[in-house]
Amino acid sequence: MSEITPIRLIPKIKIEYSIDYKQERGYLYIDLKKGEWSIGYEFKTLSYLLRGPGHKSIDINLNISDEAQRTIWARDEKTGKRYAKEIPDWLIRDYGTEVKVITHPIEEIEIAEELLEPKVTNSIPKLNVTLEYYDKNKILKVPFDNDEIRINIENENLEYIRNNKKIIKVFPLNKEIHFYGIEPKVRRYIVTSEGARLANQNTN
Repeated sequence: MSEITPIRLIPKIKIEYSIDYKQERGYLYIDLKKGEWSIGYEFKTLSYLLRGPGHKSIDINLNISDEAQRTIWARDEKTGKRYAKEIPDWLIRDYGTEVKVITHPIEEIEIAEELLEPKVTNSIPKLNVTLEYYDKNKILKVPFDNDEIRINIENENLEYIRNNKKIIKVFPLNKEIHFYGIEPKVRRYIVTSEGARLANQNTN
């Protein structure tokens, strides 16, 4: 069972907070024109679902403490048993989007711009966060633990900001993710009508 709460903040943009009875902090869903951003507070994930056939999506698993959420599994050829092959700090699961992952040295990191007023706000007590929407910038600002997420509702791009610096920039419609000072692990899947399977069957 899950509880879904609509959040009224931006005209024509549907925002919902969803929580499962087993979870503590749940997810925030931002329904855009061509896709949907999902922000997972419980397991610290950023996910983007593309519209259209095939349910193509991108999952960005941040540097989280729950190893089960970011473990890369392998299968022993002799016994057939799975084992934990690797536990990277940052993991991208690409379900058929063929997103290009670009890494930059930390010296190229950008400072976050100052957002322009006016703004409207809406609080979500269960998350203990206050959403802010800046109409001039067309930016939805979302607190994320001690960090900050900004979503441009016109081009659907996302920026993940830490200590006032942009450490992740995602351009889902252009199929690009930029990391600054971070070397993520990329896991690619082939999406079919029957579901998703690893692009490299040797690492299942």
